[in-house]
Amino acid sequence: MAVELAGNAGRGRLTRRDTGRSLPSQVLEGRLHFILDKLGAGEQCELVLDTDASPPARRGVRLEHMKADGRIGIKVRGKPFTTYHYGDAPYRPYFYPFLGPGGVQITRNYPMRDDVAGESQDHVHQRSVWVGFGDVNGSDNWTEIEESGFQAPGDDLVVSSGAVLGQFSHTLEWQDCHRVNQMRERRTVVVYNTPDSARLMELTVALEAAYGPVRLGDTKEGGICSVRVAATMDAAKEGKFENSYGAIDDAEAWGKPAHWCDYSGPCEGRHVGVAVFDHPMNLRHPTTWHVRGYGLMGANPFAHAAYKSSRLTDGSYTIAAGDTLAFNYRLLLHNGDAGRGRVAERYHDYLNPPTVEAAS
Repeated sequence: MAVELAGNAGRGRLTRRDTGRSLPSQVLEGRLHFILDKLGAGEQCELVLDTDASPPARRGVRLEHMKADGRIGIKVRGKPFTTYHYGDAPYRPYFYPFLGPGGVQITRNYPMRDDVAGESQDHVHQRSVWVGFGDVNGSDNWTEIEESGFQAPGDDLVVSSGAVLGQFSHTLEWQDCHRVNQMRERRTVVVYNTPDSARLMELTVALEAAYGPVRLGDTKEGGICSVRVAATMDAAKEGKFENSYGAIDDAEAWGKPAHWCDYSGPCEGRHVGVAVFDHPMNLRHPTTWHVRGYGLMGANPFAHAAYKSSRLTDGSYTIAAGDTLAFNYRLLLHNGDAGRGRVAERYHDYLNPPTVEAAS
């Protein structure tokens, strides 16, 4: 949660008046961010900011930029969460490892590791958590073959850490296989200081037609926010996926629109899940999903002809020269399946957070 500030105000100790409990708070870009410990439906509470008192020391969210290696390590409350690989990625950046409740590796290790017993070694391009699309002005920025395109990172990466959140943003040039720029992206990632049982990460993908019009073609091969879960969680094995409408298998969920999609199953002795939330301001919300029983889940709003799931006979979309098309997603890593993980409730929290009013 956050509230706008005047000037450089807002630094200090933030507490709840009703309980006296100190809350994590952080000033970032003129806004006071904080984490509210608990608030029931219809309830109100008053927060007090003491600018004369120092905020308590908190571990919060820590981002370590390993520039020489082209990586950003992210820890929440001192525990590893994920690493963003942008410099050592062969075709496009990805997050790996991606750790859920209990620190279990909730996404597949391959191809970053090929020595994990029982893991499938298909679809080499499906690297844990990533962004990709198979038809950008005719260029394939999804697979990893000789004809594939690239996402080349710029040198403008900005990283910040804090008691409430950590974030980074940078520019990526989407290129064809000949390294010719097709479009520009501004990618922003925010990780929140939440409990181990409910990790939250937000992803913004802002696509700019910086070099002329960009046609995103109608293809099922893509996911603006993509996840490949651990092999033990595959729905074809002991796991399952489900969406906001209750679909639970390929026939019901593949290519169908939904507000959120969730993949869950056994992993390293625990039962865990990961959900992707589609923001209501995204193009063609609720998005259609490229979700498969072998462990793939990706938000793809363009493949309507391929999916045959709407009245659109051509799901392609053209970004006019100079314009930007932005997508926002939230990823929730949770215990259990979508029911136990309260995914529907968490999606409601995403859409309808408590309102905040500031008073002097």
